[in-house]
Amino acid sequence: MAGIGFALRRLSRHDTLTAGLLSHAHAAAVSAGPWLFTVVALGGVEMFGRGLLPREELARFSTVIIYNFAFSLVLAGPIVLVITRHLADKIYAKDIEDAAGLLLGALALLYGVQALIAIPFYGFVVDMPATDRVLAIVGFFVVGGIWLASVFLSALKSFETISAAFGVGMAAALFLAILLTKFFGATGTLAGFTVGLALVFYILVARIFAEYPYDVVRPFAFLRAFRSHWEFAVIGLLYNAAIWVDKWVMWLSPGHKVIAGAMVVHPAYDGAMFLAYLTIIPAMTLFLVSLETRFFEKYLQFYRDIASHATNAEIRRSHEEIVGALREGFRNIAVLQTVICYVAILVAPGLIGMARDDLELVPIFRFGVLGALFQSQLLFTLVIISYFDLRRVLLAVTAVFFFLNAALTWVFIPLGVGYQGYGYFLATLLSFVFAYAMAARRISRLPYITFIANNPALR
Repeated sequence: MAGIGFALRRLSRHDTLTAGLLSHAHAAAVSAGPWLFTVVALGGVEMFGRGLLPREELARFSTVIIYNFAFSLVLAGPIVLVITRHLADKIYAKDIEDAAGLLLGALALLYGVQALIAIPFYGFVVDMPATDRVLAIVGFFVVGGIWLASVFLSALKSFETISAAFGVGMAAALFLAILLTKFFGATGTLAGFTVGLALVFYILVARIFAEYPYDVVRPFAFLRAFRSHWEFAVIGLLYNAAIWVDKWVMWLSPGHKVIAGAMVVHPAYDGAMFLAYLTIIPAMTLFLVSLETRFFEKYLQFYRDIASHATNAEIRRSHEEIVGALREGFRNIAVLQTVICYVAILVAPGLIGMARDDLELVPIFRFGVLGALFQSQLLFTLVIISYFDLRRVLLAVTAVFFFLNAALTWVFIPLGVGYQGYGYFLATLLSFVFAYAMAARRISRLPYITFIANNPALR
């Protein structure tokens, strides 16, 4: 991701206003493309579909999309994170001839795992027409493929393809869903949306094979990476589950609804949280274009100094520059996200009234915005920790985030609607404090860790 950040930063430095806007628009697509796609396209379908579909059928469509994105993300997390590390090692070693086979093998593994969940659930548990069952299963597989394919394109620094894929796919999903609804009802809505998702997936995969025009060899050789990188599989599972666990807990609380006989949702909580998550997109773009790239330059310089046998003073100066880059970058992002958070809290009644027409969501949205503020800081801290390969720290932080989000959400349920979302807010705050403390302690001692703690000769 640092590589694609450098490409975006070069674009932003062109001396035109459009270059800066394009750079940050591409960064938004790279960092939050699937999420933007879901919220914008789903919101558009719901808005235009109110006059075309009964409320129950529109709710069923929305719930299928939510379930597909939620559970495909959790199931894909372990595979995506291991593949990310494996592909990075391959690129570093300039050994990418089996990249095409790696993609196909990873997709086969992912689809095998997804099939164990999607086919029994949609095929036998949920009460839907047969065509809708098939479309739901296909959509589940397609979304999982998008999570995986995005990794390869990020490595290619192909931000134009990622932006184009999500833009074209989102427009197609919205247009086709509305068009087909007029002829086929709720089945047409789901079919149109699924075709839009499939178009995104097709564009991403086509670009990958164009960039890696090699024969498909050793498609499952990457499986050995799970043995050496098992921590990343657990981290991917825990972090993605932690993002959704508060929703799962709320699905069991008062105010939940059961759709199609088996799909449980909490419309007020889910809707407010989806809108709240949109507030972190500016911070994610700034992190990708500015903080991560500047940090990475200092990071490389530190280890180059060590490799070239620089003096102690030069190494310490490089270490201080890493700390300075992180301090400045996190301060800038915190200021930006705090301003956005403050504005979002102020305009919450009008925003919620316009988007969802349900003022019950306002307190949930406000807590969600506060939680998103600290979740963005938590995510950025985890990325920085990853650079130093502190896997046990990542495991500890993601485990803490998962259990805090589940437990605190559950604790505040009896206090009523006014406290919904407060558990998520506290969980992200406490998890960020824990992650920051763990990261700060190790980065402040980086020279000692590099020369002493990680030196096998001194163990």
